[in-house]
Amino acid sequence: MKKLKLNFPVFLFLFAIIFGCAQNNKDADVEADIAMITEQYDQYVHYVNTGDLDLFISLWADDATRMEPGTPAIVGKERIREHFKGLFDQFNNKMVMIGKAEVQVSGDVAFAFGTVTFSSTPMESGPVIQTDIKWLDGLKRQADGSWKIHVDCINFHPSWGIDANPAKLLENQKQASPY
Repeated sequence: MKKLKLNFPVFLFLFAIIFGCAQNNKDADVEADIAMITEQYDQYVHYVNTGDLDLFISLWADDATRMEPGTPAIVGKERIREHFKGLFDQFNNKMVMIGKAEVQVSGDVAFAFGTVTFSSTPMESGPVIQTDIKWLDGLKRQADGSWKIHVDCINFHPSWGIDANPAKLLENQKQASPY
């Protein structure tokens, strides 16, 4: 009986093809996750702008944490809902993402960050309140493959004024960005 002899260069070639394809699939999965998370932040902005608290809260993990400057952390999806309820019930809100969310994925966790201009107009009457925000989120992959916000940290952007122009801010951000 003849023995099949596999020489080293052929083995090396097959090894490279098999594991190279596996790496390409992994890169494709990461790109798909980044696209999914980026779309989620587009939905986040849309739900704020349309006042849909239920869909907005659906983006958060059950054990999520919200952290805002000068206040204790808000832990749990239902407490986060309570926190935002007044904002959604009493104001017409407008959020504008300045650029796209920056997203990085590592396994079942991801990080996203960005900047927004946020304005609230009281439904009854009153002046528009504008806030410019920098945000950083940690996300976790759920059992169904979706991504949910697990930790949400915000801070008010120190150099933006009440009369911030989103188009000008984006232009300035692009000029200042090292990317």
